[in-house]
Amino acid sequence: MLTVLDTNILISVLLFRGTMVGIHRAILEGRLLPLLTDPILEEYLRVLAYPKLRLSELEIKYLLEEEIQPWFHKISENVPTDTWISEDPSDDHFINAARVRPGTHLISGDAHILEAREHLPVTVLTARELLSRL
Repeated sequence: MLTVLDTNILISVLLFRGTMVGIHRAILEGRLLPLLTDPILEEYLRVLAYPKLRLSELEIKYLLEEEIQPWFHKISENVPTDTWISEDPSDDHFINAARVRPGTHLISGDAHILEAREHLPVTVLTARELLSRL
């Protein structure tokens, strides 16, 4: 299953596991293929560097090189730049990336995305909804 993981999902999968362990396992087993663009990667790295996460540069580098890059597929196609979430334009990167490949699911816990999901051009699932499909 092709997916785009919103930042809140990625952070939970990598750092907090809990119920997200199923998503992590599905990625490692190849049942989920997360897609990645440069703006999404920049957002991931920006959030991983938040002081409240208390990650060192070495830990962030490890997560990037061992947990993200080997398992995520970099999109090389042109990604649309349409605006969908005016309250948080950074959400648009995730929505637009999910539009590139038909059948891609956007996995998110972001309130803006979830509130608008019935009007978005992609299927949006929460982590729980994804886990129930796996």
